[in-house]
Amino acid sequence: MGTPIVITGTGLFTPPYSISNAELAASLTIAATAWNEAHAAEIADGALVARTLPDEEFIERASGIRSRYVVDRDGVLDPTRLRPHLPTRAEDQHSLQVEMALPAVQEALAQAGRRPDEVDCVIVGCSNIQRAYPAVAIELQAALGAGGWGYDMNVACSSATFSM
Repeated sequence: MGTPIVITGTGLFTPPYSISNAELAASLTIAATAWNEAHAAEIADGALVARTLPDEEFIERASGIRSRYVVDRDGVLDPTRLRPHLPTRAEDQHSLQVEMALPAVQEALAQAGRRPDEVDCVIVGCSNIQRAYPAVAIELQAALGAGGWGYDMNVACSSATFSM
């Protein structure tokens, strides 16, 4: 029948910064206002529709989210960018995904009462990988000092379910 597979520990990474709906709405309002001003002629001609200005209540009603944790607060709140700055890292540096996975894996190992050298399989599920080579799972394996094999499950929205 084989050895049963059980989950003996779990871990979580929480990004270090938080953004409230008020902060997000303020940034998005600046961006939408600038876009509407830049496209005023097309909006007046009916070729484009003006972007609506967001408010924090609408964001919560539409998403159920009051605030969110992010890795790069400045990039997300910059009205000219509205996305994080994720600089490319050299292959001899941990990828951002490994940097995020390490605390979660260490927490799971502690709960399970296990050491990294007892791990013989690392499967990483993510909908988008920072770089194709080396595989995130292999990077994580090396960072932990684990053995065995490592495999990335990059299956878009189903990455987590495929990984389990």
